[in-house]
Amino acid sequence: MERRRKACLLLGLAVAALAGAGHLALRERPAPAAPAPRPAARRDGSRPTTTLPPAAAAPEPPRRERPAGAGAPGVADRPRAAPPSLRGTDVDGAVIVDGRGDLVVGPEILAFFDYFLSATGEEPAAAIRARIVAAIRERAGGRAADQAVALLDRYLGYREAAGAAGAAPEADPAARLAVLRELRREHFGEADAARLFGDEEREGEATLDEARIAADPALSPEERDAQIAEVEAALPEHLRAARDAAMRPLEQQVEEQALRAAGASAEEIHAHRVAVVGPEAADRLAELDRQRAAWQERLDTFSEQRAAIAEGTADPEARRAAEEELLAREFTPEERLRVRALLRRAQ
Repeated sequence: MERRRKACLLLGLAVAALAGAGHLALRERPAPAAPAPRPAARRDGSRPTTTLPPAAAAPEPPRRERPAGAGAPGVADRPRAAPPSLRGTDVDGAVIVDGRGDLVVGPEILAFFDYFLSATGEEPAAAIRARIVAAIRERAGGRAADQAVALLDRYLGYREAAGAAGAAPEADPAARLAVLRELRREHFGEADAARLFGDEEREGEATLDEARIAADPALSPEERDAQIAEVEAALPEHLRAARDAAMRPLEQQVEEQALRAAGASAEEIHAHRVAVVGPEAADRLAELDRQRAAWQERLDTFSEQRAAIAEGTADPEARRAAEEELLAREFTPEERLRVRALLRRAQ
């Protein structure tokens, strides 16, 4: 029973990640209720797969020192101050150079890119790219740095293509995964696609296999559990460990949602969090709840005012001007980028 429940949770997460579906209206995607939000000292983005959330207490990735002789970023590449979501955090992933001076292509470099790309919506795409290029050149020089920048541009192209592919409704997660596999090989070639996404694809296929087994009415409960156990046993140890770690916050989210549905008070939710993730993490989650609620209240107010403008202003140009004035009045420049991204997602 526990294996089938885990398989269903993993499928739900995989479907959401593969479909890339956004919420209707001006409302942000809810984040998992547990584990703790990022401590100030680090931004946890260890990237076992993109279909699973990071672990609640994942180990600190090794800090890699800047190689001797690595080039410093030029003035033209030097980006502006970090956006709010990146401040006070450590960079995820790594730019690894081998003994010959070539870039090591693997999931670490994607985690490095994704750390900066997580600020999408807070600043323009060109500023994010400049920030990544500068960070690359702080960590590597010569041929490896050029290879990393070229890989970045391929990755940005892949993300754009994957986003466009996700715009069409796709009910079958297996078909969606097949589309992504094809896009990855178009953009990176077979060898690099396997190095960059091999673990993710293997884990995704296992998740789909487990969900198919869990939903098979011809199997007895014992047969389902045995077959799911076989799928899990076939995964490499590091993927099994990553899945187990990633399941902890998801299971905590399910438990917390059940408590809320049963009418649990804020004090009871906090006590549950303390018991599961500890007092410090529970306090950070409570603060994150307050920040999200305040931000969502501002979004809701803006959405109501924007709807009133649309209803009361017939002229399209006047309506756009009024909406821009409202946006400028209610949000900072960085927040406006985020709100515009949400508006585009809601269209």
